[in-house]
Amino acid sequence: MRISHCIVSAALALPVAALADDHQHSLEAHVHGIATLNIALEEQQLELQIESPAMNIVGFEYQPKTATDKQTVEAAQSTLKDAAALFVLNPAAQCTLTSVSVDNDLLEETDEHDHDHESHSDVESHDAEHSHSDINAHYHYHCSKPAALNNLDLAGFFKQFPRTEKIRVQFITADQQQGVELSHEHTQFNW
Repeated sequence: MRISHCIVSAALALPVAALADDHQHSLEAHVHGIATLNIALEEQQLELQIESPAMNIVGFEYQPKTATDKQTVEAAQSTLKDAAALFVLNPAAQCTLTSVSVDNDLLEETDEHDHDHESHSDVESHDAEHSHSDINAHYHYHCSKPAALNNLDLAGFFKQFPRTEKIRVQFITADQQQGVELSHEHTQFNW
C-alpha cells in the first residue's frame, strides 16, 4: 500500500470520538485554532501532512491586499517549508527530508486587478471577507533506521504558529494506528 493511501486510510479508519473534543468536531471541519496532522510510516518512508485554517498560520483568511499582509503570508510560507523549525524527529532514526510542498489558498492568484472594484456587490465583498482559507503542508522523509523513530515533537510548530491551539494527530503504520490531540502544553506524540 502506498504511503499516501495510508494517510487517507488512517483518516477514515480512526474513530472520530477518539480525536474529537467535547463538541464532537468533524475531522474535516474548518475550526479556527485546530489543525490536523496525518502521519504515515511505511518501511523507510515517513510522511507528515498538516492541514490548518489559514487563521491559525497567518492570523487572517482573506486574500492579502496590503504589503504587510502579503509579507505575513510569504513569511509563513517560508516557515512552513522549514521542517526542522517545526518538527523534531529522533536523530537516531536518521531521517532526511526529501520533499516539502505547501498548498496555501492565500497565495493563489486572483483576477481582481482586472475588475472594476466599484462593480462588486456588497454581498460579494462580504463573502470575500468571511471566506475560509486553508493551508496544507506535506513533508516526505527517508529514514535509514525507522525502528528508532518512535516520537515526533511539534513544539516548534506551536512556537511558530501560536494561534494553533490544538493539533489532532492521526498516525498509521503497517502494524498500528493511533490518534491523539496535541497542544502548547503537550507537544510530543509517542508511538
